[in-house]
Amino acid sequence: MRRLQLSSRLHGLTWGGRHMRIGYKLLSAGLLGLALIAANIDQGNAQPQTPGVDQKLVGTWLLVSEITTFPDGRKLEGFGGNQKGILMFDGAGHYASQLTGDSRVKFGSSRLQGTPEENKGVSAGSLAHFGTYSVDSAGSTLTYHVERSSFRTWDDTDQNWSIMSVSPDELKLGVARTSSGGSAVLVWKRPR
Repeated sequence: MRRLQLSSRLHGLTWGGRHMRIGYKLLSAGLLGLALIAANIDQGNAQPQTPGVDQKLVGTWLLVSEITTFPDGRKLEGFGGNQKGILMFDGAGHYASQLTGDSRVKFGSSRLQGTPEENKGVSAGSLAHFGTYSVDSAGSTLTYHVERSSFRTWDDTDQNWSIMSVSPDELKLGVARTSSGGSAVLVWKRPR
């Protein structure tokens, strides 16, 4: 108690110990009250946070369909029909995609000793790529920043897709021009 009174006198304060404690309590209560008022004002102005499109993409998607429409109006199921595919996005901005269809043919021997027909089937019946992804501020364009692809022409390129719709259970992506010369719409669903 004497140390507190001595310290107060050294700083030009003449209050005794009891008055000093009351003063600190009042000051503390006032500061706490101001902090609570500021927090309530801030909460009143806060807008509810809705997840952005990039956050809605995170997770695993399975291919429902991939339809390519050519300039002459012809429609074709991609990869030779009977398509299967998986698309995965993580929260850190990485993705992986794999699509396959019936254009693939069984190899008569090892994968490294394929015939021209077998190798063509792999090229026409599958596409895999991975890298990072981003979504534009409007939430309408998904860009795959391709690190590597089974279609080597895509290595180290950006591939832009229109986000036609995204819901908790369905994702619809479109691309104006595919490598086969048409436009494509891919429909994905969440696995159950």
